[in-house]
Parts: sequence; C-alpha cells; structure tokens
Amino acid sequence: MANPFSVRWLAGWTFQTVFMEGHLQVEAHGFGICLRTPVLPGESPLSAADRLVLAEDQRRRALHNAWLRGERLAQGSPAPRLSGARVDLQQEPLPEPDAVAMGPAA
Repeated sequence: MANPFSVRWLAGWTFQTVFMEGHLQVEAHGFGICLRTPVLPGESPLSAADRLVLAEDQRRRALHNAWLRGERLAQGSPAPRLSGARVDLQQEPLPEPDAVAMGPAA
C-alpha cells in the first residue's frame, strides 16, 4: 500500500497512515479539513478511511439538517397559545413557619 493513498469511491479525499501516540492511525485530508482516526484491531487502513469519512459525512448532514429545521422554525408562525394557562399578577406571601413545626434547634 502506498502512502499517501486514495479510495476510489471517496473522491476529493487523500489518506495516509501515520504512527502517532503509539497507535497506527489513518489521516484524511480533503475539502479543507484534516481528520484522524485509529485503525481498529483487525481493520485495514482502507476500511478505517471509509469509516472515518462516513462518520464525518453523517455528522455534517445532521448539522445541516438541524440548521434547516431551525430556519423553518424561525420563518414559521408564532408559538401557539397555551390553553388554560393564566398569569398571577399578585403573589401571595408565604406563611411564616411555626417554631414547633421546625423542630428543635441544632
């Protein structure tokens, strides 16, 4: 396997295996970012690269969808009124606690 290497179905990404922090890791460069993941026991560097890019793609899609949901909520109608809700404008003072109810002082 050459270093750096590429994966045919992951266009735009280049990968290299690095030995860092006492572990073999796969480092991915692409689209202006650099990602790194350890190679798990029994895993090839190709599958580690695929796993790394898949996790990043899922994270970015989730962030994008959350942003779109937030945009739709901001443009939507105002929040519905709560039925049965009321506002107490005057607060009643709490009764003073009884000395007997509090028990003996420590």
